[in-house]
Amino acid sequence: MKNLLTVLAVMLTAQLFAQSHEIIKHDGEKLNVNFIKIESNLVYYTLPNSMEEQKISRYAVAQLNEKSNKKSQILSNKINLTQKSEYKKVIILKESETIGLKTSGDLTLFFGKTKGQTKQSLASMGEKRLKENAAQKGNPFIVITSNKTDDLKATAYTY
Repeated sequence: MKNLLTVLAVMLTAQLFAQSHEIIKHDGEKLNVNFIKIESNLVYYTLPNSMEEQKISRYAVAQLNEKSNKKSQILSNKINLTQKSEYKKVIILKESETIGLKTSGDLTLFFGKTKGQTKQSLASMGEKRLKENAAQKGNPFIVITSNKTDDLKATAYTY
């Protein structure tokens, strides 16, 4: 019984001592949260009056501010694309890493296979063409949904 009361007291008072943080997203939105960790391009946090763990893409977050000691940490820089030649700045993400980013549209591409090309060279050429297409439209992130040589598809994301 004593152990049960101790565990219950710790759980109830842990919320009072939790450090509050502020997440500033690239689109200007500010969230007051209790920061947990950063792992595999995701930021894990809880809302102040909740115990439910939530997550957001590291690329959607510009800055993480710790309110108690005024520390600030920049998590990602905003990527601004204006032309096709900036395709190297486009980042290929996994579907799970897009939480907090906005879907901008679908990209499709078809290119013919030249005799003697390997599958790996075709895949890298396809990724490059998808990145160029995304950069031209001003989308800094893509998720490749189909990587077949006759039908390349990707979903574009932005802030």
